[in-house]
Amino acid sequence: MKKGFTLIELLAAVLIMGILTAVALPQYRRSLERTRVAEALQMLPSIYDARERLVTENGWSWGSGGTASSNVSFKKLDMEMKGQQGTKATTWVTDNFTYNLADNCLGILCIINAEPNVSANMLRGTYKGTTIYYTGNDFLCCPGSVSDSCERLNVTQASNCTLNRF
Repeated sequence: MKKGFTLIELLAAVLIMGILTAVALPQYRRSLERTRVAEALQMLPSIYDARERLVTENGWSWGSGGTASSNVSFKKLDMEMKGQQGTKATTWVTDNFTYNLADNCLGILCIINAEPNVSANMLRGTYKGTTIYYTGNDFLCCPGSVSDSCERLNVTQASNCTLNRF
């Protein structure tokens, strides 16, 4: 009696492995994207708070004629981040995001809250180009190339997403 596997048994094993991989790979990619977004959801409030401490400590103000917009930069914040300064003093680039200290306001939020939002623009992955804003209280999202990226990332989509990007 010969020991070993028949060709049919090997083909069945390969087929089962292929089916399991086809089911698991999309779930893995979604988990990877959510992990990337978790970085921004953790960093944005910290950046916002550090920026507000800097503005308050120096007596600067936002809005028309305010000195905060021209004086705030990542190098002056009382926090350390991985990555490097972007093309402007108000941008910081990591592997996954470009963070911006003084991004445009979102619609009605400019009227209610004169200070600009902090934001993170996703640089890689399925949802590349998606921007997440932090207003001091809420996270808002403007989708990039994938129209339902905000919904898939569990971040509320902003009603006004016609803003200047980085």
